[in-house]
Amino acid sequence: MRFRPHHSITLVLLLGSLLGGCTRQTATFPGHSDPEVWNAMVTVAENPVYDDWFVFENEVMSDRPMGRIEIYRILRRDLVRVGQNPVRQEEDWRFQVQFLYTDPPTIKFSARQTAVPAHVWREADRYFNDMRTILEPDGVAPLTEVESIVEIESASAAEDAGEGESEVTEVTEIEVVEPEAATGRTLTDLLEPKSP
Repeated sequence: MRFRPHHSITLVLLLGSLLGGCTRQTATFPGHSDPEVWNAMVTVAENPVYDDWFVFENEVMSDRPMGRIEIYRILRRDLVRVGQNPVRQEEDWRFQVQFLYTDPPTIKFSARQTAVPAHVWREADRYFNDMRTILEPDGVAPLTEVESIVEIESASAAEDAGEGESEVTEVTEIEVVEPEAATGRTLTDLLEPKSP
């Protein structure tokens, strides 16, 4: 069989596009302000939570004016299967999380290395779920401006029709705090209320 360089080049390009393509995910966070979303981005980047991996190293470089966070992470675990010796596994990740200045706030998560797209999607989903846990601790997303207007108009129409009394709701102020540069707390520690 004769060597054909154009077949090899095509195979390399195809393999590169499969491993390097579609390694980006985006998520929007309606009902939250830009500072709230940025704080959640930084908190999740600096305090990774994995159920099945140990975070051996986690370097985070954030650039607020550019809206970008660079993450370098080394994960390790010992995989134990019945009847076999434990196998040490290690994953190195280089991510970039970009704050896109849109309304509602949108975040783009992308791998800075060649990776299997499904593995990047898993990491992006974990990152976005941790952000949602911080932003919506009760699992209920805040109303968007349009939903709030519709709800107010519906309440006004119900009052005008005499269908019932208006409901009084409690107003809660949210304080946005910049996370510390280095912290040993986990995501669950950040979410638990502090005891007096």
